[in-house]
Amino acid sequence: MNTPNKANFGELLAKTILPKVQLIAMLVTAIGLVFHFLNLSGSTDMLMVGFSTLAATFFLSAFALVSTTSTSKHSSIALLLYKVMYLSAPVILIGTLFNFLKLEGYQQMLLVGCVSLGGAIIFSATQIGNPDNLVILKKPLLTTLPVLLLGIYFLYKLSTL
Repeated sequence: MNTPNKANFGELLAKTILPKVQLIAMLVTAIGLVFHFLNLSGSTDMLMVGFSTLAATFFLSAFALVSTTSTSKHSSIALLLYKVMYLSAPVILIGTLFNFLKLEGYQQMLLVGCVSLGGAIIFSATQIGNPDNLVILKKPLLTTLPVLLLGIYFLYKLSTL
């Protein structure tokens, strides 16, 4: 009798658990941002939970195994950009959270995160001509672009103070 090969915890975490937790964190963050802009109570708590959970899922996603085939002609730069995008997004999220909580160092975190994530996204645009690179970079591009826009918004807001 041949038993099916069970997935290890890393695969289970990367393919099943993290996407669901990431979706829930995005919903909590979106609701928290709406509460914040409408000046409703509880926005800080929701943003703290949403941003920290989203930052943790992005951070863990950076170390997940990227599934490629043996015939894939992806570049190693695409894998590097995958990791840079998923490591830069938490810096922006924690910097934004520091801004909401009025803690020190949020300007530096927003600046470093936006520059590194923006550079990685722009450089990724040059790599997606290869279909194998597009397979690797599609999800990070779609999930981290809103974080970059949020970071740019708060950098602009800080510059007008």
